[in-house]
Amino acid sequence: MITDLHQTRNNIPELSNLADSRYENIFNIAKQDKYFFYNINRKIAFPDDIAQEIFFEYTIPAKMPWTTFAQQIYGDQNLWWLICIANKVFNPIDNPELGKTYKVIKPTYVGRVLTEINKQL
Repeated sequence: MITDLHQTRNNIPELSNLADSRYENIFNIAKQDKYFFYNINRKIAFPDDIAQEIFFEYTIPAKMPWTTFAQQIYGDQNLWWLICIANKVFNPIDNPELGKTYKVIKPTYVGRVLTEINKQL
């Protein structure tokens, strides 16, 4: 029988903690027998009326994966998902397009955005 624990990974003592920047933190954990797994039925979307001053634009200068893009902007490759969500990228398997301009959350606002996301969980 599957039991939804209604908690994220970092709130379950039997599991190791992940960095706050990890995408997996938005998902609750479920358990069947002794096995834990992510309940991936959750998604995050930014409201259309989010303040534009928290963003800046960045044009991709070279071919790179989302993780490299995030590392260059935030110094943390784990925040790739934040760039994808801000730009409504639904398939992160496709790399950012060379020469395309993306909307990026300013690094000074990332902590606040992550806190707000966690409040919604």
